[in-house]
Order: sequence, then structure tokens, then C-alpha cells
Amino acid sequence: MLSVKELHRIAKTMKAPEFVRQLGPFALVQRPPDSQTQQKALQLGAKRTAVVRRDDPKDELSLLFEFDDLLVATLPPVADRETLTVGRLPDCDVVIDDPSVSKHHATLEWDPQSRRVLVEDQQSSNGTHLNGEQLHTRIGVKDGDTVSFGEARFCVLLTETLYLKLTTGRFRAG
Repeated sequence: MLSVKELHRIAKTMKAPEFVRQLGPFALVQRPPDSQTQQKALQLGAKRTAVVRRDDPKDELSLLFEFDDLLVATLPPVADRETLTVGRLPDCDVVIDDPSVSKHHATLEWDPQSRRVLVEDQQSSNGTHLNGEQLHTRIGVKDGDTVSFGEARFCVLLTETLYLKLTTGRFRAG
């Protein structure tokens, strides 16, 4: 993962098309996990998923107000309609070290026509949520939506939006 601060430096050296080519069509942005979560994930390893309750839903928009302190998940190059796996095991395309994330938790697919990421839960222990609502079917995620895999929350941003925020401080042109 890269920090937003590191990406600031990278974005300043590139034009938008090159930045998008390097990072792909979308990015997953999250708060750094706290030390307790990191330690629990290391102890748990590939054994089992920690079952959690979503009793304390955090403000989904607060991710964007803490922007400079966030991390950006690095994704492998994504071809149109290619499916990426999300989970805790190292064989996943997007590895999330969080005890509430299942070994093979969900899938992501880039749909270039709708310019959305399609997210589908893979019968995970703690579910996949879109803007706080549990997913029961594959669904398209819009620019700026929040997706949670277990308790690991991410803001999904189109790379153009991320570039604009990094270079101008705004999420929208104008």
C-alpha cells in the first residue's frame, strides 16, 4: 500500500493520463489499520476469520475528510471485465490484513462501459457492504462510494478523481 502523501509526490511528476495508466482505472483508499488490528491479523494468519458485529457503523464519509492520512491499496493491472479476488490470503489479487476479512472474501470487476467497479461477496463470514448496506448480489460501485470487506472500509475512487484530489485538493473539477 502507498500512503496518500507518497502519491502526492508521484502525481506531481505525471500528467493525468500517465497517472491513470500507471494506477489503473480505480483505487481503493482506506484508513491505516490500528496496531491492535494489525497484531490480530498477524496472529490469525490463514487460520480462520474473526467474526465481528457491525454494531458501531462509522461515518462512511469521514474517510474523505482524513484524506492525507489514508492509504491507497495497490492493485494489479486491471483489464476490462477482469475479475480480481479480495481476501486475507496471499493468493488474492487484493490482500487485506484484517482478521474480519475472509480468506477469499469478495471479487471486484472493472466495467469500462458504466465506469464502475462491480463488487460481489463470496459468502464471506462478515459480509461485504456498500455504503453501510450488506450486499446480497453483485452490484456496481460509483466513484466515492464506500465498500467494506468485513470491518476493513475502503473508499472507491476513479483514478482521475484521485489524481484531481492529489493535484488540486478537490474531488471535482471547477
